[in-house]
Amino acid sequence: MKFSHSIQLNASPEWQANYLAYSQLKKILYAIERAMLGVEQLPASPRDIEADGEGDGETSPLLEPHSPLVSKLTPDEANAFFVRALDEQLEKVSAFYAKKERLITDEVHSFVSDVSALEDSQGMEWDVESGLRQEPFSSETAIEEPTLPSQRQHNGIPSAGTWPRRQSSMPAEANRPTSGDFSSRLWASKAMKANRGRYSKRATDLFILLSELKDYVELNYTGFSKILKKYDKVTGSKLRRQYMATKVDLAQPFRPNSKEAINNLIDEVVRIYATIRTDGKIAIALTDLKGLLRERVIWERNTIWKDMIEQERKRETIGLRGKTADRDASDAKTEINLFGHKLVIPPIPWDLVKIAFCVGPFLFLLLYPTFKALEQRYCLAILVFASLLWALEVLPLFITAIMVPLLIVLLRVLRAPDVSPDGTVTYHRLTAKEAAKKIFSDMFGPVIMLLLGGFSLAAALSKHNIAKGVASFVLGKAGSKPQWVLLANMFVSTFASMWISNVAAPVLCFSLITPILRNLPSRSSYGRCLIMGIAMASNVGGMASPISSPQNIIAIGTMDPPPTWPQFFAVSLPLVITMDLLIWAVLLLIYRPSASAGAAPPELFGHSSYFADHPLDRKQWFIIGISFLTIILWCAESALESYVGDMGVIAIVPIVAFYGMGLLNKDDWNSMLWTVVMLAMGGTALGKAVDSSGLLLEITQMLTPHLAGMSPFKCLALFSGLVLVGTTFISHTVGALIILPIILKVGLSLPDPRANTLVMAAAFMTSGAMSLPVSSFPNMNAISLEDSTGLPWVDVADFIKVGIPCSVIAWTVVMTIGYPLMGLVGIQ
Repeated sequence: MKFSHSIQLNASPEWQANYLAYSQLKKILYAIERAMLGVEQLPASPRDIEADGEGDGETSPLLEPHSPLVSKLTPDEANAFFVRALDEQLEKVSAFYAKKERLITDEVHSFVSDVSALEDSQGMEWDVESGLRQEPFSSETAIEEPTLPSQRQHNGIPSAGTWPRRQSSMPAEANRPTSGDFSSRLWASKAMKANRGRYSKRATDLFILLSELKDYVELNYTGFSKILKKYDKVTGSKLRRQYMATKVDLAQPFRPNSKEAINNLIDEVVRIYATIRTDGKIAIALTDLKGLLRERVIWERNTIWKDMIEQERKRETIGLRGKTADRDASDAKTEINLFGHKLVIPPIPWDLVKIAFCVGPFLFLLLYPTFKALEQRYCLAILVFASLLWALEVLPLFITAIMVPLLIVLLRVLRAPDVSPDGTVTYHRLTAKEAAKKIFSDMFGPVIMLLLGGFSLAAALSKHNIAKGVASFVLGKAGSKPQWVLLANMFVSTFASMWISNVAAPVLCFSLITPILRNLPSRSSYGRCLIMGIAMASNVGGMASPISSPQNIIAIGTMDPPPTWPQFFAVSLPLVITMDLLIWAVLLLIYRPSASAGAAPPELFGHSSYFADHPLDRKQWFIIGISFLTIILWCAESALESYVGDMGVIAIVPIVAFYGMGLLNKDDWNSMLWTVVMLAMGGTALGKAVDSSGLLLEITQMLTPHLAGMSPFKCLALFSGLVLVGTTFISHTVGALIILPIILKVGLSLPDPRANTLVMAAAFMTSGAMSLPVSSFPNMNAISLEDSTGLPWVDVADFIKVGIPCSVIAWTVVMTIGYPLMGLVGIQ
């Protein structure tokens, strides 16, 4: 294994940037080699050599054909250049070590002081209550408990042999056999039961931190030795021995007294843990702590290993699949005996069967005159064809989405209105050239820009560990049980959707569960349950506020008079809370999630906040500030419409801020979920085609005569069901644009006019359509989530078995709770 990979695998993930930049030093080394051969010249500073990527130059030829020779670098110049690079790395390592060593030492001081103070406060009361009376002893005759090899005074912390002695003159204290025995019995008493878990957790955390700091020193020391050995080998120099003796060995992290100090701190923490947990038995305590450290390391190695695979996939375009596509065809053959003869039945080509099942209805609808207008007939064929391809996953979802504009242009389903002088409106089919220009301009709309802005926010929050901190806080409040973690994340998703729309909110919320997903097996029921819970809750969140989804904005603009914000919340909040709780129960019933297969990183369920141990730096505060600014601007978009025009324009703010300031780079941009973007663009194209061709309007008008004389409740049930089915296959926004004005007219024509009620309920039901991956943006995001090895977390089957019951729940809640609430708050 390359040492650069060894550093990455063995390093503490949160300290990655502070280790020796071994790969960068290798690049500098090979740049020096080329300069010594006269192939190229060195830059002015080692920092000017490209640091991106992992390429080490070992496999590339040193002298390219026809390379112009330049003046060669002398050995002394090469040594001076490389020493400058080494000095920068040594300074970085030393500064980080000094900072960490000081912080951890202060934490150990504080821990020792807190333990001593607690024993002082609890000891006398427990001593009296327990009736402990033994032969007196004094500080001079106290029997010392066993000590660890390196126990001695360090940094003002008493050694384990003297820590902290109860040598008071109080009568009760004079009767204890040893302070160690007293402390162990005190910690084992009921009086200390509430404190044992908290203080042993602090001791464990300190032991892990100290062990990581010790490993940090050893790994970096090995790194300096290895890179210098490689440098001497490549350049023929003898720099290693001199540099290690005069600089590395004298640097603070690598001095013998620094190593001894770390060992003393570790021994002190082990002794305290032994007092608290193992009745003073140090050997058992050390075994326990090493076991906990091993569990932590295993989790981190597993996570880092997945990260390394993910990076390799991005770089080499490696695709892993859970099933072997090239398995031997003979495995699927079936043999039967027929009249004494073996009959071999070849395997059924299911892919071809699925394709035929999709193409058959498509061709039939193209030829059968379902509607008089060709554009409506052809649009219905495209709608059915795309829906079947999406439902059966015959092709990758984004490929089906890309195919939609191709069919729209080829079949010329788009049309444009012609207005005659007398006001009569007729339509004509657009030519292929006109249709192509229109459909491509429609596909990249404001919503796509909103997606990119949401992705950028999520990437920055995740990359700089802000999402991890929020996840720590949320999960710390929810506990470690999957059902409560699921419910907490669902409510967070719904709340986020209220204010930043259910387009951008799920992108942020999926980043919150990344620390959990990274430690779960592929296709884990817990992981799928979390992803589907966030997707469903984000859909429900689209009903929560007037700005949570475009369809709500359209509905408010359609209603006359429009509802006030208090009226809207009086109806929406009881609905979304009820839906979330019912959907939560459905998810638990379907997936039965368990944390036994691995749940979350150990620190997420700790007693302290992540941010308490990892204070926010300036970059993180900047990211948080830009995120809140973006959210505020999104919330105030209606008031700023004359300046920004659309929420998509506001989404450019985080993109420019994060990428412009270097907080995100081109690799982050390239790793965005472009499949989701293409899926959204294909869904938008299909929705525009359904609108332009007049297909949905035609279907709705066919139903209108049958609604005459219906009660508002029956009409609501019918139309909300129609909206639910229709917007399962097409864009929620497009469905709202087309059908809400028609519903308003139908509502006004009823004997008991409840037009606003019908419109508001129909708007809610557009968000409640969540049965397919293409039904909504939260669903599109969920279907595109992959684990580190490239396997999808959820598939279409998950949406069918979860989405259909959730859609029915949404329809039922709107009918039974939403309808009467609208009447109570005065929405007619």
